[in-house]
Amino acid sequence: MLDRRSGTGSAQSAEKVRITEIKAAWREHSQQLAGPDAKTSISIGLATSFTGNSLLPFLGAPLLEVDLKPSIELGPYNQLFQVCLDHKNIFKTEPDVIVLLYRLEDIVLEELLAFLQGDAGAFQRAVEKIDLLVSALKGLHERFSGTLITSLPPFPTILPTSTSSLENPIRLGALHRALTTRFGEAVTSISGIRLCDLDAVQRECGLPNSFDSRQWYLYRQPFTDSFLFKAGSLLARMVIALRRPSKKCVVLDCDNTLWGGTVGEDGINNLELGDEFPGTAFRDFQRLLLYWRGQGILLALASKNNEADVWEVFDKHSGMLLKREHISAWQINWNPKSENIVHIAKALNIGIESLVFIDDSRMEIDYMQATRPEVTSVLVPEDPADILDAMRHLTLFDRLEVTQEDRSRADMMRAEQQREQLSSSLSKEEFRKNLGLRIDFFLAQPEDLERITQLINKTNQFNLTTIRRSADQVRALANSVQQRVFGIRVSDKFGDYGLTGVVIAVIQADSRQLVIDTFLLSCRVLGRGVETALLAALAQEARMESADYVEASFIPTAKNAPAATFLPDHGFHAEDEQRWKIAVSEVPDLDSSITLTRSGAPRVGLGTVDLQVSN
Repeated sequence: MLDRRSGTGSAQSAEKVRITEIKAAWREHSQQLAGPDAKTSISIGLATSFTGNSLLPFLGAPLLEVDLKPSIELGPYNQLFQVCLDHKNIFKTEPDVIVLLYRLEDIVLEELLAFLQGDAGAFQRAVEKIDLLVSALKGLHERFSGTLITSLPPFPTILPTSTSSLENPIRLGALHRALTTRFGEAVTSISGIRLCDLDAVQRECGLPNSFDSRQWYLYRQPFTDSFLFKAGSLLARMVIALRRPSKKCVVLDCDNTLWGGTVGEDGINNLELGDEFPGTAFRDFQRLLLYWRGQGILLALASKNNEADVWEVFDKHSGMLLKREHISAWQINWNPKSENIVHIAKALNIGIESLVFIDDSRMEIDYMQATRPEVTSVLVPEDPADILDAMRHLTLFDRLEVTQEDRSRADMMRAEQQREQLSSSLSKEEFRKNLGLRIDFFLAQPEDLERITQLINKTNQFNLTTIRRSADQVRALANSVQQRVFGIRVSDKFGDYGLTGVVIAVIQADSRQLVIDTFLLSCRVLGRGVETALLAALAQEARMESADYVEASFIPTAKNAPAATFLPDHGFHAEDEQRWKIAVSEVPDLDSSITLTRSGAPRVGLGTVDLQVSN
């Protein structure tokens, strides 16, 4: 259970305790790594412009808590450019993740000092050095197949002036903002490099609580434990987001959670919700919920109330920012919430472990924790003024990239509910014909790779091989001459399903085969003929590549049983226990109710592709 009820003093005490625990956990892990039976699940190369040893426990220990056993190799002091140019000789083993952190005063100290003395050309010289760092990072990104993380630098701390100087807004403050903005914009334009905002960490700590002058002068390590704790936690969250899916749905209580008061007792007109405190606090929480919804998090209700009373608040109360159409599922009744939450997960077709339950009642939270421990339960603070701050510090919804499919997920869910209503009144064949299904099959472009990576790492049920890959590995495949990374977008008369399918394949010219490495579909498009249509599109691709056969593998897992019979059901013949093959000429035809198009630029040298199939 997550309980966000804590004041400033207790939070500081809790941080000190946490820091002590982190250091102890990392010491123990380091001792284990030195032993003969050491096992790791992720390797990180860390390069810093300052002495970085003190950061290691704060980055590593949070990974241990989610069963990621890291090895962290520290690069040489203030050798960022050398790491970018030759990381393979800097790090003993090729890391899964490289983290490069820097401070401006370690990179452009002479230019900073000259700028403060009124040197008109100092700013441009600093810009040129920052641009060189960006260029070096870009070169490393091109040579390194793992994940690359770099930092936005904090405010400089060893200069003659400071934030309290009267000239700071137009001198050092202005220079810091300009250089940080330039670096951030340049790095953001390079797809795949991740930014860790050390400037924001410093603001959260406060500059005096971030800088340790004695540590700096003695060891060239400028940061306090409090700063390192927050910076390491942020970096760890980024690494965890690469390896662990975020939660998918918030299940909300209503009374004293979405609004102040009890609608069944106080009535709609006496609820605390609107332009005056405490109603403003509940309204701001609703604004946060709408923001989460825009990031792809589904909203659901689990309330012990009369359903009509709840919907009256949603439909008629002028202070409500949430509306009925924002809610993807609900259970408003007097049954135990631990039972209702199972119905919500089923209605949304997601695992119950993907739910976050938020309630103001400790009794409800405790009961949910006891009966549904797989659900993450969060207790609402007693003081409404604390709700927004507590909830926006949750890390349960961390993701490194929000795709267009994420932003549209809740609206897609509403369209799916409309489809279910239609299917309940028609036969399976009539339902397919009425959908007007349209499928766009395309060669993946750079802007598609984040969503494709999402699908590769979270799709379980209809996934022939369940091979997982990082965003950088997918990018490398998409840029490969031999590999083909395809995606499909599906739509019908109710709306778009979005990018819902991925195929990774290679053409083997010597055996005239198209060999499928990855073949997966989101479960929300299954059973509508999309599987067969995707295979038909691949067969057409194989013909254009002069391939006579399509080969695929099925690797069974605990969750991909729905894909177990796909290959034999579509005419593939077993080559061995895993591999299956079919002649391109034997691939089943497209269902007549589906329109299939091929879009996007073909591979160089493959000729013009203009496929449009509509039976």
